Formats: sequence, structure tokens, C-alpha cells
Amino acid sequence: MSGKDYPDWLAKTPIHQIAKTDGEVGEVRIQDGHLFVCQGCCCGNFDRGFMPIPIVEFKGQWERRKLRRRFHLTISGCLGPCTMANVVLLNFGGRSTWLHSIDSAVDVTLIYDYAEAMLHAECWLVPPLGLQRRHFQRYLVDSIEQPCPDIEAALST
Repeated sequence: MSGKDYPDWLAKTPIHQIAKTDGEVGEVRIQDGHLFVCQGCCCGNFDRGFMPIPIVEFKGQWERRKLRRRFHLTISGCLGPCTMANVVLLNFGGRSTWLHSIDSAVDVTLIYDYAEAMLHAECWLVPPLGLQRRHFQRYLVDSIEQPCPDIEAALST
């Protein structure tokens, strides 16, 4: 997909030249964010009592929304914690948002709408109301406990 196929707000991402250990130089597109969708030992495993993960919906919306240049998608192995199940990790601007019980197209739409809101705001935002009950703390310092703009206020500007 060429740069002209992307809206202006999605097309502007820097490319850095990185020297590799073999002396060659590689180009790396700098991303604003990254979405990891767990498809490990428990997540989406119906035999263990968990709802399927909407992987096709994650991939389809990522492609339709043309987020590739600024927001990457990885379907991963186990992210843990397995007690939460159907886990998604959204990294944006160096901050993490962990979500659980993601099992519908509506959930996927909420996640991508949240990602696009952060891309427009150019900063990490507190998850919107539709995702807040699925948010959980995974690290000692949680992104939601750090000062940041309110997503509802950012969307209304």
C-alpha cells in the first residue's frame, strides 16, 4: 500500500536507519502503538470454558482502518495471566493497557476506536467507558494511575 492510500494523519510516520550487528543498515518504521492479541494456551480455548477470540475481526478491522503504518497488530502466544482469559495488550506511547474477556466484534471495535482516538490525540488516553470494566493492572505501576488526558474530553475537541 502506498503512502497516498493512507489518510494524512496515518501516513506521517518516521523511518529510522538502524545499524545492524552485521554492518548492514535496516529501516525501521517508528510505530505509535502495538496491539497484542493472545491466542495462547487458554485464551479462546472453548474446551477450557473460554469464548472464542474474534481473530478474524481483529485482522479485518486493522486492515480496513489502514493502521499498519502507525499501529501494529500481533496475534501472539500466551500473554498471561490465564486466569483473566481472552487477554489483549495495547501499548501506546510507551504505556500499556491490559484488557480481558475480549470475545466479540463489538469489543474489537471499541479497542480500535480507542487506538484511533489515541492516534488523533497523539498521546495515551484512559480507556473509554466501554473498555474500563475490562481493564486490569498487570505491572507494579499501571498506566491508568499516571496523569493523562481524559479520552472523553479528547474526543469532544
